[in-house]
Amino acid sequence: MRNPITRLLRAIKFWHTRRRQPLRLEFVVTDNCNLNCRGCTHYSPLVDSHYDNLETLIESMRHLGKTCGRDIQEAYLIGGETLLYPRLEEAMEALRRHFPTQRLSIFTNGLLIPRMPQTFWDAARRLRFVLAITEYPIKFDYAAAEALCREQGVETEVFADRSLAHTFFRFALDPTKSQNGRMSHFKCFNRGCISIIGNKLYPCSISACSGHLNRRFGTEFTHSEGDFLHVPAIKSSREIRLLRDRPVPFCSYCLPPDARPYAPSRRDPSEWIAGQPGE
Repeated sequence: MRNPITRLLRAIKFWHTRRRQPLRLEFVVTDNCNLNCRGCTHYSPLVDSHYDNLETLIESMRHLGKTCGRDIQEAYLIGGETLLYPRLEEAMEALRRHFPTQRLSIFTNGLLIPRMPQTFWDAARRLRFVLAITEYPIKFDYAAAEALCREQGVETEVFADRSLAHTFFRFALDPTKSQNGRMSHFKCFNRGCISIIGNKLYPCSISACSGHLNRRFGTEFTHSEGDFLHVPAIKSSREIRLLRDRPVPFCSYCLPPDARPYAPSRRDPSEWIAGQPGE
């Protein structure tokens, strides 16, 4: 049996390492997606149509770039499937304008890469965007897509590989909100995925997008004071760090994630909600 003091010291070291992580911002442009993944943390299989208001999002980019830009290492445009966003090039221009020196990326499952117009490639190259590709176990030639990126002079990286067994996590929510929020936060795999939707900043996508669950299944996963920040009121990056590094009331909904094989969604509530039949 492992020495409890050793376990405690390792936990403290782990905690301090996480607190020193640089800030990363994820600007959500859409929750629509061209894949149908079981347990998606943006709840994309449940979304009929959601494209975020670009003007509001640009104002959030402007404010965060002005007040916190020097403390932000990376910023992302994210979905859903980001390449579906009809005003993507405008969003790219705005993000680079307000974060001129940061590493900027577009999250994508890659499927639309062969279909993107030349104007997109020109913008991605000029604005120095990285295509962060998550690979899925589907019939798609990822090697060819990455080769196309190289031909276009656009940097790419494999952000995650879902083709391996048990690389997809189920992040179930407890409708009774009776979980230990501190423990949920400590074990959270989504920690650091700071999500900006419109003019609100959330510590993770699960909290940010939970309204899709409520609309589809009639659940009541609600936000309390302290669950998010109003972007126009943010005065420094310290406020964002505090939101990221401390449990918020919403954490008491969250069960520890469990790893499962990748599979298509059946749009069943058990994929996201604890205590459901078929769980």
